[in-house]
Formats: sequence, C-alpha cells, structure tokens
Amino acid sequence: MDLATLVCTIELNRVAVEFNKNACLLGRRFANQHELVESLLAHESSNTDADFTLDQMIEDRFQRLVAYQSIGYAQHYLAQIEKVRSVDQDSEAEDSLTHTVAQQLFRLMAYKDEYEVARLHSDDAFRAKLDTQLTGNYSIRFHVAPPLLSRANPTTGKVKKYEFGPWPMPVFRILAKLKCVRGTPWDIFALTSERRHERENLARYQADLTLVCDRLRPDNYRAAF
Repeated sequence: MDLATLVCTIELNRVAVEFNKNACLLGRRFANQHELVESLLAHESSNTDADFTLDQMIEDRFQRLVAYQSIGYAQHYLAQIEKVRSVDQDSEAEDSLTHTVAQQLFRLMAYKDEYEVARLHSDDAFRAKLDTQLTGNYSIRFHVAPPLLSRANPTTGKVKKYEFGPWPMPVFRILAKLKCVRGTPWDIFALTSERRHERENLARYQADLTLVCDRLRPDNYRAAF
C-alpha cells in the first residue's frame, strides 16, 4: 500500500485521523532516520513536570504565560497559586492540591486561541525545530480553520480545516502581536461560542478555587481535587 492510499484509508476511517497520520509519518521517519527520531523523543521526554520541583514548574508556567499574554496575566496566575499554597499543608508533595492547581489553572489560562496559534507558528523556535526534524528543501503547509470561513460538519460536528501554503506566515506574525486585544472589546474572536466556553471554564475554575481555599480541611483535602 502506497502512502497516498494509506492516508486516504486513515481519513475514510475517521478515527483519530490526525493522530494516525502523524503516527504514520513518524514511522516512516523512524525507518529512515531512527537515530534522529530517538534523539527527538528523548529530548521531549526529558522536559516533563516529573523533572521539576513545584517552584520550578510554577516558574515554567509563569514564563509561558508572559509569552502567551503579559506579565500582568502571569502574575494573576501566581496570585492564584499562592492563595492555594497558603492553605495547603502538603503543598510540596508531588500529588498535592497546589501541584494539581498549578497544572490545571495554566491549561485553562493558556487555551489555544487564534492569537496563540499564530504566535507559536510565527515563533523562530518553530522553524528551528522543523530544521532539526526535516532535511532538504522542504516546504510548509498549514491546515487551519479560519473562524470566519470554517463551518462545522453537520454529521461529525468537527470544523472543516483548509490547507494553505507558507503564505499565512506574515499574517501569523501580525496576529501574534495583536494578542494584547485578547479578552477586550476589540477581540473579534471572543465572540465565538468556543472562546466564550473557554472563558466560562476559567471563571468557574477560579470561583471553585476561592471556595476550596475557604473550606479546605484535612478531612476533605482529597475531595478538593
């Protein structure tokens, strides 16, 4: 079976399509450049939270949120974590409430919206990473779902993605610089149901944190997770 047929079969199966296509690509790379693939996997696995102390993990998330939005946004994250930590007697444990909140709050605060996707793709680190993974005169193609163009498939509910060549890169750079309007009245993407849902999830989680901090006791510690 040639590659085109295999990809077509994966798409027709409609089960974990992107995951299976990536696995197929990784398998082909491993067959021809197994040492490179193994070195990349080793590098990725060496940067997990298991290698961090609580303070190191919090600092890591702080710096990511600075890049994501701003210092003020990242400081709000720190304030929330310190609020939990102040009432958590087991905060230094690997499975502590503080440890869990540090991870989950970051995920809710750093949701992948249009500005973040643009920032990640226009970052020099993205191209540098591609250069370490690919060789030769390769070209970049993006599969994205522009909010004003894409519609959900009535059968699957998934939003259709469109394929573009490398030309969106300058657009990504401009959009990445507009992250300062995120969450303001000038944020046109905030009007979509997906973005509203993400903001609601964050607000609900922070409200729950306030409730937990007010009522946390040794006998209900595990129930707070």
